[in-house]
Amino acid sequence: MRSNSDHDLLAKLKGMPDMKMSGEQKHEIVSAIRKTNVSKSGGTASIRGFSALGKGLALCSVLAVTVWLGASLLTNQQQSTLPDTVAPIAPGSSTPSPGPSPNNSVTTQPIPQSEELLSQIRSNAKQGRVISLPFILGKTVDEVEKGWGKPEKSYTANGLIYSAYPKKEIVFGSNKGMQLVDMHMTDSRLQQISLSAVEKSWGKPSRVSEFGNQTIYTYDVTDNYQVKFHFQGTKTTSKEDLILVEYHLYYPQGNKNLMLYGDNGELLQSVRDLAGKGQIIGSQYRLEKDVFDDAEKQLGKPDVVSFVNGITYNTYRDLNLVFAFNKGMQIVDIRSYDPRLQAITLAEVLETLGEPASKSTTGGQTIYTYKVTPDYELKFIFSGIMTDDPNSLYIDHVNIYYPRGTFNNMAG
Repeated sequence: MRSNSDHDLLAKLKGMPDMKMSGEQKHEIVSAIRKTNVSKSGGTASIRGFSALGKGLALCSVLAVTVWLGASLLTNQQQSTLPDTVAPIAPGSSTPSPGPSPNNSVTTQPIPQSEELLSQIRSNAKQGRVISLPFILGKTVDEVEKGWGKPEKSYTANGLIYSAYPKKEIVFGSNKGMQLVDMHMTDSRLQQISLSAVEKSWGKPSRVSEFGNQTIYTYDVTDNYQVKFHFQGTKTTSKEDLILVEYHLYYPQGNKNLMLYGDNGELLQSVRDLAGKGQIIGSQYRLEKDVFDDAEKQLGKPDVVSFVNGITYNTYRDLNLVFAFNKGMQIVDIRSYDPRLQAITLAEVLETLGEPASKSTTGGQTIYTYKVTPDYELKFIFSGIMTDDPNSLYIDHVNIYYPRGTFNNMAG
């Protein structure tokens, strides 16, 4: 049999008009719920009074009170802590950002969408800058060290000295005059940009190349500066849209050492002379004479390792070099992707070195092969197929090659 208190509580619940209750009614409901009689029998607590219907309605009342209390607290909190207006949602952000207030200062910049970020990259590149950094191409590396201190890592490649600041996601390349001529940006925001987004925003690149399992799009943003977008993967190995992992801002003219090479012709003559010794520009190691074990001790582990017909190819992206060795670890092929070489046209190669021993085309590339010794070959690989204008093709990379070292290995 229901108790009087149950009847009273049910009467109160039936009188609730769509949550519109007076303060006295709310107080009485809460009090009635709290005063349920609990007794212990045999170590088990039992609640007396409510029937099944009464208990269900009581639970409803708990929910109603909870909603009422939560709404009251939320209203009070909003009135006391939020500013009069709320800042709009930043591009790329999933939640609104609170606006500035005496106790809430906004210190981080919103992450822009890919289109906006690409626009920032272009506008900054025209000024000789990469995004989010004040340093400008043409200035000295001293300015960087004054602000950031010594780099965490330094190395030489492509005729430049590189200073790496991994925590800042940037690498600076400077020439012998300490002038900044190359910047490599690996900002994590770049990974929201796809190859198709770059093509849509920037159009077709002036050059496309592949190196170290990456696809590289080169754009001339001014007469002096180039932007090179590096996408992970290649179109030949991936059906998915490639994702941007880094970009370079490069000042080609600043990477010309006129004291060493007066022009591209002198640089090509140096390449030919080194090839006769089994060497290539940017590397001290020799074909046939050196083993890769010794090189790896100095260079460290490669970024990419691949295998073709029993030959192992080790790629070092930072150095723009590839070393290939046979089963005996003998170096049989060295490739250079030095950007100084990539500024040379087929016309300049022909003018300096004359006609090659052989010509061929493969995979959208033109290959000129020169015999520099009875054992060594010098190969120039150009981006694109030969047309009527030899000035239209530029070097992609240069090989110094020891054919006999590969033949002997394949036979074994």
